[in-house]
Amino acid sequence: MRVRQILIVFHLLFIPAQFLFLLAHQMPWLGMLMSTMITIGLKPRFPRLGRLSRKVWLTLHIGIGVGWLGISLAMLALSVVGVTTDRHEVRQGAYVLMDTFNVALAIPSVFLAIITGAVVSLGTPWGLIKHRWVLAKLIIALSLPILATFEGPWIEELAARSEDPAAEPGDTGVLLVGAMALFVVLLWTATILSVFKPGGKTRWGRRENTRGRSSATAVTVTTVQPIADGTVALDLVAADGAQLPAWRPGAHIDLILPSGLVRQYSLCGDPTVTDRYRIAVLREPDGRGGSAEVHRLAPGTSLKIRGPRNHFPLVDAPSYLLVAGGIGIAPFVPMIEELAAKGAEWHLIHRGRSLAAMAFIERLAQSHRQRITISPADKQRRPDLEAILRSAPPGTAVYCCGPEAMLNAVEALMPTACPQGVLHLERFAASSRAGETPDSPFEAELRRSGRLVRVPADRSLLSALQDVDPGLEFSCENGVCGSCETRVLAGVPDHRDDVLQPHERGRRDVIYPCVSRIRGSRIVLDV
Repeated sequence: MRVRQILIVFHLLFIPAQFLFLLAHQMPWLGMLMSTMITIGLKPRFPRLGRLSRKVWLTLHIGIGVGWLGISLAMLALSVVGVTTDRHEVRQGAYVLMDTFNVALAIPSVFLAIITGAVVSLGTPWGLIKHRWVLAKLIIALSLPILATFEGPWIEELAARSEDPAAEPGDTGVLLVGAMALFVVLLWTATILSVFKPGGKTRWGRRENTRGRSSATAVTVTTVQPIADGTVALDLVAADGAQLPAWRPGAHIDLILPSGLVRQYSLCGDPTVTDRYRIAVLREPDGRGGSAEVHRLAPGTSLKIRGPRNHFPLVDAPSYLLVAGGIGIAPFVPMIEELAAKGAEWHLIHRGRSLAAMAFIERLAQSHRQRITISPADKQRRPDLEAILRSAPPGTAVYCCGPEAMLNAVEALMPTACPQGVLHLERFAASSRAGETPDSPFEAELRRSGRLVRVPADRSLLSALQDVDPGLEFSCENGVCGSCETRVLAGVPDHRDDVLQPHERGRRDVIYPCVSRIRGSRIVLDV
């Protein structure tokens, strides 16, 4: 990284020398093109400019550009005077003055404008070719030296010719006027782009955004196996036969179905098996259609996944209480194997509609019968959660995954029944969590890009951010998957997500903008 940055800086600073040297050989465009191609080819990760330094460099760039535009307008006016005047002294003075302006002012303006523009572009998320307006300025910057290739000799020729009182500018004078007019139009366009900065990303910019985010992985369904009434287990392997990313118990993936629906499912296989993932899916007749589509999948179906992500990891604790409801048992299957292998103290409470509908129960009962309480609803009363929580040893990590009613019940009981424990929840459906403040408008400062986004009361922070950066990653938009996690630099989030654990809801360093808002009127984000 250091070598790359040194090379980038070297080429940026070497532009003036290349330009001046090649100008003498009537090939200034070659040096500019070489430097630009090398800089782009290095794919630089230039150090980000701070807010103040970005403003200073941008002010310099615009100021130099405006000054260069003024010089070019003056040279255009002098070229018109040289063609139209009948007085020899005026013509000679015009061309001599043009030659002086070209050498003393125009050439330094060229490389100063390009250097400051390159620093601003590389030192901000704008990039050299990421946005259309920056790409347009880059093309203009490369075209101006090409025009200078012709203008410089014409100005020198006309200045020398003007020493003869009888000499006329002729076609060279007319061509110089046309070239200077085109030069001014291009410079005017570049100046407008610098000041107004129209949006729009190029396809290169969109590709660059995608590279920095978690991309989807193509997988193939190899097995669809019923494991309980209404529940199937799917085995997924990478379509190209490669190893899949490593994961730890508690992790989940986003499953992108053929219809385009995206659903989150816990990984319930063996983390040491790196060539396949296993998920378990309960068919929900009253659901949103995702589980029904999964149940229609057949071996050989091609899908895509994102992740894995883990917001439900095993933490170090003296003991563990696992409370599962229905298919909420899925993330606990690999957890239990890890806890058993470590010799940890743990106990599982598993509640389901019936024994036949309780996935994995036979396997777990055979291996860990003394540590599992099985509670089928068709045969037993609901376990006394309050009594179970009160009996938990100090420092117990309480893990809970299942239906919303069960999650809410455990969360409500924890402060009084188990203040000695720490609660960890896993939700795959959005809760009805209300904000601590009403939905008021606020401002979000994007520190890296220097933009200020206004978020109305009736819009989410995520949708407002997407107006600035459509490439922002998101998935569920319900505050459960965690894919839109954004770092907070200043301000107080009003967490309305279901990603953060109950003991994490006071955090000020992160926000999930799809559902969360803020307390106050302004937040600063690392975007």
